[in-house]
Amino acid sequence: MKTDFSKCSYHSKDLVFPKILTLLICIFSFNACLLNPIVQCILFPEKDPSSKSWFGLLALLASSNSVVELNHTWAGIRKGNSLQLEAQYYSDGARTDSTFYWTSSNDSVAIVSQTGLVQSVGNGKILITATSADGRASATSAITVYSGYVYASLDLNDFVGHLTMDNSTGVLAFSTTYNAGDGPTGIGVDPSGKFLFTGDFYGGSISQFLINQTTGGLTSNTPVFVAAGLNPRNLITTPDSRFLYLASEGTSAIRAYAINPNGTLTFLNSYPTMVRGEIQISRNGNFIFYMTPSVTEITSYRINYSDGSLSQAGVSPTFPNNGPGHVSTHPNGKYLYVGTFPDVTILSFDSNLGQMSFVDSVFHGMSINSTAIHPSGRFLYLVHINEGVVSCYTVDPNTGKISYSSNVSGYSGNSLRFMVIDPSGRFAYVAANTGNNLFQFSINQTTGELTPMGTANAGGPQWNLTFL
Repeated sequence: MKTDFSKCSYHSKDLVFPKILTLLICIFSFNACLLNPIVQCILFPEKDPSSKSWFGLLALLASSNSVVELNHTWAGIRKGNSLQLEAQYYSDGARTDSTFYWTSSNDSVAIVSQTGLVQSVGNGKILITATSADGRASATSAITVYSGYVYASLDLNDFVGHLTMDNSTGVLAFSTTYNAGDGPTGIGVDPSGKFLFTGDFYGGSISQFLINQTTGGLTSNTPVFVAAGLNPRNLITTPDSRFLYLASEGTSAIRAYAINPNGTLTFLNSYPTMVRGEIQISRNGNFIFYMTPSVTEITSYRINYSDGSLSQAGVSPTFPNNGPGHVSTHPNGKYLYVGTFPDVTILSFDSNLGQMSFVDSVFHGMSINSTAIHPSGRFLYLVHINEGVVSCYTVDPNTGKISYSSNVSGYSGNSLRFMVIDPSGRFAYVAANTGNNLFQFSINQTTGELTPMGTANAGGPQWNLTFL
């Protein structure tokens, strides 16, 4: 005899035990419960539609007790090397045997086997995801594939210096220098590692280079330069390598360019702003920030990825400042760190809307030229240009707040400029605008403390650094 459950006309007393039994089954077999029409009919009587919401909440709570944990939540891998990721599955707090389904967000950067072995392919940032066999939980690891090349803009010599990092010791070896425009200051590479650009402050141009994928050597592109307005400084590229944005300080504008497949730039538009030299991009790549000439607030612009156009999204609360400033973004995308004098200002950032709000302000009382944040998100560094000091602060990733930890000093008179950290988080490099040498440091992975490792010849006084 065929039973028709389509009308679900049962008395409530008769349903008490079946409901409880079926609910227990559903908690431990979520997919089967949702797909079974009989179960749906019993649990979701038409006379009480709200029970669907009630059951959905219980199912969500059941799934929330399932967690996947990875042995690396972030990592940097030298191009050509591999990394073994390991996953563990916990259900209701107890470790449970499970297989995992592994995926890469971009196979051109790295691929992952179904045993969790990540093999690097090309430069870039990706997410590797491990999903439990029952589909209830997953976890991601943020992976950066790097080549180990440091490029320095040598503004006093009109060069770009090229150095290579020893992957074991972190020590940089000088390769050579390449001719750039007049006064290269800002410097950057596209995330795929194929092209390099400098903002030539006195030449009003952007120098365009091709990067040799085997050696890291540079070749001037054709044309060698593209117009960049007056006094171009800092520049950024989008994560998909499609657009470049430049702070044109002399014309008080942000200039937008398309990055063509051959690495040349096509000018798109200019956005008049009272922009200073500093420009930054959000971790999700959807917004750029710039600082006003007074350096007392930050404005965010949303990037339209259909055409590269910009539209204003938000303005931060004002903060005290009397000098240059620099912005770092936390790897979780939730916080901005604005290094100014006399304080570090911490702002929360809405990565959907581009709006900012005040979190905290920490006094440091020294001059400042730049900031850098560790790829783990646990340490923030301030570069004090006049005092010759680099300070380390620990970061609470849950609140974004910072507390002073340590510093390295004794670099007064070297005009410290900018700092880069290698994607593995083991080494840091600081540009100096006097002499030919930049400064090298190892990083304590527990405390963030910097230990000097001497200097490396960069080919001339450095203004800025970029790591590929």
